[in-house]
Amino acid sequence: MNQGVTNRQLVLLIMLLSVTGTLMQPHAQAIFYAKQHAYLSYIPVFLVMVASLWMLSRVQRRFPDQDLFESLVERFPFLGRVTGMLYTMFFLFVFARDIRLMGDYISITLLETTPISIIVLTLMVMAVFIVRGGLGSLIGMSELYITLFLLNSLIVPFMLIQQINMDNLMPYFDVDVAGVGKGSWYIFSFFGEMIAVPFVIKGSDFRFKSVMWGITISALLMMLIITETIAAIGVPIASRLVYPSYELARQLQISDFLDRFDLALAAATLPALITKIAFDLYFVCWGLKRIIPKVSGKVMTGPIALVGFVCGFWFFKNAIQLFRFTREWTWIAIVFEVLFPIILFVFLRPRKKGANGRRTTDKQKQKKQPKEDKQEKASQTRDEPDKGKREGPQGGELQPS
Repeated sequence: MNQGVTNRQLVLLIMLLSVTGTLMQPHAQAIFYAKQHAYLSYIPVFLVMVASLWMLSRVQRRFPDQDLFESLVERFPFLGRVTGMLYTMFFLFVFARDIRLMGDYISITLLETTPISIIVLTLMVMAVFIVRGGLGSLIGMSELYITLFLLNSLIVPFMLIQQINMDNLMPYFDVDVAGVGKGSWYIFSFFGEMIAVPFVIKGSDFRFKSVMWGITISALLMMLIITETIAAIGVPIASRLVYPSYELARQLQISDFLDRFDLALAAATLPALITKIAFDLYFVCWGLKRIIPKVSGKVMTGPIALVGFVCGFWFFKNAIQLFRFTREWTWIAIVFEVLFPIILFVFLRPRKKGANGRRTTDKQKQKKQPKEDKQEKASQTRDEPDKGKREGPQGGELQPS
């Protein structure tokens, strides 16, 4: 059964899926192509995702009591299950990519001597326990850690005043349109993962106004972070970093007594990233439950997490290969984040009873009526002799013996 989601929770879920993954990797690639105007790369991505989620919100209004998985399976039993399975496989790959990306990030920046397999295994166990709590635990963690991440992102610019150099943003108006387009290409696959939200919440809770707020806040927040990265670090260095956001956090210093403020930011950011990984796993388990009703989602969390753990090391040998795969991955993401929403918007509609359907139902009712009349007459004839036996002197009610 779908859990109810409020407007605030829907905004935070959108931010969870769009901000966390985008913060980790594609900013360096966007800066490499778009230079000082990398923040403009979010404008095309923003417009495309608004259009995609608007179409899905219209689809959800046609099925107010069902999520998108359920409406697909009920309306098109075969093709709906195929589409749901494709989305499930898509997010299984996203889960494997995210858990490997998170493991590489922790291994490179925080725990250099710990084997990456141990780090990824620990992340997988945490994700399994979060998912077993259901969507409520994911929403609760989003309300806590995404709010904390948002507050940190608003405070960081004031701490970077000494490190910011506005000359890194010059020339201000010499925009490389082709470079901005390439930057949007690398950002799109990560930012567009918010497409998963209508698949796990029912149509009446998927309100486009809240979705619009979530997309807008996420895009503005990411534009702020990428602008801070360019202004504080510079284009030549930021475009060659694997994790530019982490390097931005390392620039922060509070007086002379706390020069590793990045650890405090990591303590607030890592739980949000783990929640995103748990949501990927929850999506896969939820999709399998909808496609195959006899399957238990809780029982499948462990095996699916192990499959994602294996695929994370099978698909990517190292962090560089994971970093370069973003260019090809966008081709696959476009199918699920743009093409399928258009198809669902056009074809996924509830069944309508036409004139022929009404005639057949009327005929069935007419056939049922004489049968019901015969049954009533037979029951009356059976009850008549019994009435004489049951009726007492006062006629009608059973008298105590």
